[in-house]
Amino acid sequence: MATRQQIRASIRTLIAGFFTSAFDYRPGQLFDDELPCASTYFESGESQRDFDDDAETTAQLAIEILARTSGTPDTELDALARQVEQAIRADNTLGGLVDQVVRTGFQYDRDPESLDASLTLYFKVQYTDED
Repeated sequence: MATRQQIRASIRTLIAGFFTSAFDYRPGQLFDDELPCASTYFESGESQRDFDDDAETTAQLAIEILARTSGTPDTELDALARQVEQAIRADNTLGGLVDQVVRTGFQYDRDPESLDASLTLYFKVQYTDED
């Protein structure tokens, strides 16, 4: 059984070494010295309760990678994303905390007036929910 907080913290710990900063929430403001960074947060989820009052949950987790690039935003973001995905595939149960974590999609966001860009990876997380 897991909580959303435990899952976010576990992902942050798993990927923190690839970034200057890693958050288990989506910060409202970022500073230049925190880039590149990653934010881990839940977008949505659905739970089904059984007769024991356990909730089997399927949730959408987002890992947003933000970077100030040197002019090749997609390539630079892809390199960071590759590291994140390899780490999650290597431990897709987060040490037994969840049933599985599987990537379901991604989305780029590029700022045409600067070298700042982001890539959000979306994952399906299945687990027994304590929240």
